[in-house]
Amino acid sequence: MVIKAIARPINKVKNEFVKWLKDNNAEDVDVYEAKVEGEKEDLSWDYYRVVSGFIGDSLYTVYFQIWEGKLSIDYSDEENTYNKMSIDEFRQMMF
Repeated sequence: MVIKAIARPINKVKNEFVKWLKDNNAEDVDVYEAKVEGEKEDLSWDYYRVVSGFIGDSLYTVYFQIWEGKLSIDYSDEENTYNKMSIDEFRQMMF
């Protein structure tokens, strides 16, 4: 699947988060992408990815999504949950 221009910035930050997990020796890193049937994804999202991984005993999970052109990032770890963040807000928090 070719990533639409609208999804490039969120896909880039998703890849940065995967790298951050790996750089911090995360285990069980998982990247979920909506399954493709023919030319259409199984969801009507413009973009939907979920990344999770363990660093020590802490589970980090981030939902990267675009719905009807509106970007949203949801983050959670053992102590925190943040919803509907922008790319800039997510980057400031993580990196």
